[in-house]
Formats: sequence, C-alpha cells, structure tokens
Amino acid sequence: MKNLPNFYAILFLLISSVNFASAQTNEEVIALVKETRADIEKNAEETFESILFGDHPYKNEHNPSLYVFVLDTDLTVAAHAIMPHMMGKNLKGKPDVKGKMFREEMLKKARKDGSGWIKYHYFNPKTQKAILKISYFELAHGNDGKKYIVGSGR
Repeated sequence: MKNLPNFYAILFLLISSVNFASAQTNEEVIALVKETRADIEKNAEETFESILFGDHPYKNEHNPSLYVFVLDTDLTVAAHAIMPHMMGKNLKGKPDVKGKMFREEMLKKARKDGSGWIKYHYFNPKTQKAILKISYFELAHGNDGKKYIVGSGR
C-alpha cells in the first residue's frame, strides 16, 4: 500500500510524456510543410515515394502524429504518410464529419494566397469521436509541372 502513491506518480509521468510527445507546435507543422514543398519542387516523384513509405521527416520518426499529406489540384491524394492506401483517391466533394467542404476551401485559399490554415473535424476510429484538426498548407509547384497542396496538422 505504501508504493501506491509512487505507482500513480509514475503512471502520471508516463501518460504526460506520451501526450507531450504526440503534440506538435505550429512551427513544427509549418517547417514540415515548407521542407516537403521544397522537396516536391526539386523531385516530386521521389518525394511522393518517400512520403508513401512513411520516411522521416514526412512521418516524424520521434513523433508519428507529425506527418504530411499531399493533394493535387483536382483534390486527388498524391501521397499520405500515414494512409498510403489513399493514394489516387479523389476527395473532391467529400466533407469532413460535420459537413464542411474543407478541401475545397483549402484549394481555393492555396490558389489565392499560396498558404494558410484550415480547421475541420476528423472522425478518430480509436476514440470513436469527431476531433478538431487544424492544418497548415502551402501550394507547391512540382518539378513534374503539376501543382500540389502540401499539408500537415495538429
């Protein structure tokens, strides 16, 4: 019984460190998008392959919740670091879980401003709840002559 407070203290530290490790800052998200955009502009095909394999930095090896996704301007998934099976799927007209057409908004803002932030809701299959996501995105001009939306979120 004497060790019970120590057990709870250790459990609290473990839970806190897991939550801390999965959180990313705006600066980390922006840096990942900028790095990925620059890589796509140098070599789109090789960058997409690395993203699909979940290579670091596109899926952060120390914080897997920090990852990148890429859509073309038709809103088709060009690459996704944690859902590679989505490659080639067109998401045009598909809202978030609350009905927001956030991808269309992202595309419009990317074309107009070149970058921005967007809020949307995502259904988390582990918790069975809709959670608020905030993603940063930038328009990239791939070396393949195509334009892409590069995004990451928190």
